[in-house]
Amino acid sequence: MAVRDTLSKIEERWLTADELCQHFGMFNKEWLKEYGDTLPRERVTVEHADGTSHKTRWAYPMHAINQLIMDGKVKHLKVMKM
Repeated sequence: MAVRDTLSKIEERWLTADELCQHFGMFNKEWLKEYGDTLPRERVTVEHADGTSHKTRWAYPMHAINQLIMDGKVKHLKVMKM
């Protein structure tokens, strides 16, 4: 199990929202808009000296989400926003 976890992290593939929806049929763009924050995801923010910042779009880790599905944890996601 430790080897699998290590390999998944090393070989992680980061997906756009469109790619995530294509790869995992249970997700669609509307669902991601409403509940995307319940999945693991990352984005890059660059802050300039003048205080302005720019962000990339969200990227979703394919192997980590696949593991959530395989472990059945995707059935019990918690909504964090109020």
